[in-house]
Amino acid sequence: MVDMRLTDEQLELQALVRDYSERVLRPIAVDCDRKSQSDPAGCFPMEALKEASRLGLRTLGLPKELGGRDIDTLTHCILLEEMMAVEPGFAATFHQVWRLAQHIGRQATEEQTKKFLIPFAEDDTCLLSIAQTEPGSGTDNTFPYRGVDGGIKLSAVKDGNDWVLNGTKHFVADASLAKIFIVLGRTDPNLPGPDGSTQFLMWRDTPGFTVGRTHDKLGAALLMNAELILENVRVPQSDILMGLNEGFSDKARHYGRGAPMVATFGLGTARGAYEAALAYARDTVRRGKPLIQDDAIAMRLADMLTLIEATRSAIWRAAWGSDNREHFVQRDAAVSSYFSTVCARSVCESAMHIFGKNGYLRDFPAEKYMRDALMTNHINNTVDVRLLKIGRSLTGESVSPL
Repeated sequence: MVDMRLTDEQLELQALVRDYSERVLRPIAVDCDRKSQSDPAGCFPMEALKEASRLGLRTLGLPKELGGRDIDTLTHCILLEEMMAVEPGFAATFHQVWRLAQHIGRQATEEQTKKFLIPFAEDDTCLLSIAQTEPGSGTDNTFPYRGVDGGIKLSAVKDGNDWVLNGTKHFVADASLAKIFIVLGRTDPNLPGPDGSTQFLMWRDTPGFTVGRTHDKLGAALLMNAELILENVRVPQSDILMGLNEGFSDKARHYGRGAPMVATFGLGTARGAYEAALAYARDTVRRGKPLIQDDAIAMRLADMLTLIEATRSAIWRAAWGSDNREHFVQRDAAVSSYFSTVCARSVCESAMHIFGKNGYLRDFPAEKYMRDALMTNHINNTVDVRLLKIGRSLTGESVSPL
């Protein structure tokens, strides 16, 4: 039986993230978004990141012995929703940092912990990034496509005690600002991509490693996606994370933990749009009465709230299953990931309708939430691939929920 009573620690952290988001992020969200339209690489609020570090939020994914909280999947989703409801791009950045800090913390050797995690914990502006997607490969890495001609092409060739990496990545989250990277390279080109790829840890200043252009996106601008170019980058054998050809193993995926986390992108964005529309409907007077007293408006808000509550229930059930392995249902994770996208698009569009003509103006919040919501079509596989995975699961095929 799923127990959804939050612990004292979860309630404490939820209140902390909610206060931080309202106090620090909300006043700057619109200006950062507008700045991104002329300067995609220079719109990130570094002072907000430093304040999050001061509060201990940046390092929540770290092991407790390194000063973190080692938050579980459900806690991750609860906190991410609070931040997503205010500034989805910034929240997505923290999602990346939390999950990667935890992933490295659980899999790193003692040497890797000293080389990467301790400096990460001590640097209040240090962000983490994982580079998987390439110009010619994305969802075929995780669907997965079983041919050797698909998947990751970035080559990793053994040379003595080093691996030499060559290739290009793109649409890499946090890449514009991250200081520590996990780069997936093809270590065995004779195997399908998911079976022949390896995770390499490296610092931003590694010789031959270059961050290219920051992608100019429709929404979620503060999730700074960029290109990476690797030219004869040498990585010592000791900086392989996990093991050779384990880049897409169960250890890397944490039994589908990522699916409910990513599903929270849609949930939080929808909640932010709903709360903005609700406030507008209560405060705006038409024909002598608040908009919310119009039955059509009230019914639309009720539909939005219902979608949000149903989505949260699906996500929390999947997250709880991920944290309680004996109850994990792979399809639950995939369903939560797909349904959150449906929720985000529907709720954000309804919010624009409630704002009326103002919904299309940058002076009001509805249009930004709509733009931010559209990122859920492409985060961790396209929405069509997620739906296809659910369909394949109905035939009895085992597929990754991510």
